[in-house]
Amino acid sequence: MQRNFAISIGIYENGVGQIGIIYDVIRDELYHTIKNNGVYMNDIALKPLEEVNISKAIIGMNATWVTENKRIDPSVLGALVKDVRGTRSYGSAAIELASVAAGRLDAHISLRLAPWDFAAGKILVEELGGIVTDLRGNPLKMLEPNTIIVSKPGLHETIMKNYLKNGNW
Repeated sequence: MQRNFAISIGIYENGVGQIGIIYDVIRDELYHTIKNNGVYMNDIALKPLEEVNISKAIIGMNATWVTENKRIDPSVLGALVKDVRGTRSYGSAAIELASVAAGRLDAHISLRLAPWDFAAGKILVEELGGIVTDLRGNPLKMLEPNTIIVSKPGLHETIMKNYLKNGNW
């Protein structure tokens, strides 16, 4: 039985996220925000995201990205995995982005996500001070698939500088 799935809705106006909603059906957790009004999990206000050291970070990512695959050199993310505290994979990008917003994960990296996978989570994470870009540090293209890194502030810069710096992946 599938246990990790969510309803995810991101509403954008002129390319700017205005409303983000992720409902984790199994856990009955509703993450929601209206731009500039904070982020909530059910009725609990979530705190702004704080910096974390790479050695204490937990990153959501698919384990296949550190083994032989067709999309990315496994040594790139393999080096990152060796330096972090741990990795997780929930099988749902929306839940993993909500987990970054809630502080359960410190970052999430995923290849070729569709806009409906990340649109709501991007709004939630950015509202709390987190950063969402592609793996080269560029803004996401909201109407096409993207390879993304979502993280707490500071951690994003560390990962970009020390692991993804050359874009040779």
